[in-house]
Amino acid sequence: MHPISVILVLSLICASALSVIIGNLWLIPVLFLGFALAFSLLLWITLAFLSAIVPRGKHYREPSGFYVWMLNAAYAFICEGAGAKIRSSGLEKLPNEPFLLVSNHVSQLDNMVQSIVLRPRKIAFIAKEQLFKIPIVRGMITRCCYLPIGRKSTKSDRSAIEAAEDYLNRGVMSIGIYPEGHRGKDGQMRGFHAGSFKIALDTGCPIVVSAVIGTEEVYKRFPFRRTEVFFDIIEVIDPSGRKSVELSDEIREKIKKHIEEKRK
Repeated sequence: MHPISVILVLSLICASALSVIIGNLWLIPVLFLGFALAFSLLLWITLAFLSAIVPRGKHYREPSGFYVWMLNAAYAFICEGAGAKIRSSGLEKLPNEPFLLVSNHVSQLDNMVQSIVLRPRKIAFIAKEQLFKIPIVRGMITRCCYLPIGRKSTKSDRSAIEAAEDYLNRGVMSIGIYPEGHRGKDGQMRGFHAGSFKIALDTGCPIVVSAVIGTEEVYKRFPFRRTEVFFDIIEVIDPSGRKSVELSDEIREKIKKHIEEKRK
């Protein structure tokens, strides 16, 4: 999915056609920039409108395919515009049934990269509640069944966990979580919250262990250099008969080891 590339090609076609009609080929560069800007604005105005019409605080039993497609288009626009060159591996390890995706967290682009790569599968993320207060974001992620969670244990947080378990139990979609709770600094991993694995233990769904590498470098290189970003599926774990603390320690070590080896 390369929305910026599509916009540029479409803009060039429209600019060239209009220049021929007008009879002045020297207008192509100006018209090209104008069309590119117009198409880009149209995309974000459409996203803002779609987000605005979603009722606040409503819970949906399943995500909208159209909203998921539009959200991934926005994610792809941001990643492509930021110069992120996405590489993925291990996708053949993904189970057929819904799963709990567990990953390290180093950048705001992590979720976007993962969502783009996994777009053939239905997946929603448990995200910080602050994102649900951003106008252009709130409605989109709500309709895609993202679940808000705060920094402290609250009733709403328990509702998010219960909703995630319901999606998994009904086979609606997979759920993505970041057990660190907050983004790590300079690519370094924080400690995992063992309670994050309660979803897998309660539902029995497989845990997909993954790692995101390089997203923290994108903003340092933008806009002059592109950045290779990696999203790797490391392993799939059956949580049956396991304990949350045991799973937390084991999975964190697997992700940490994979990142260290990848960087070498």
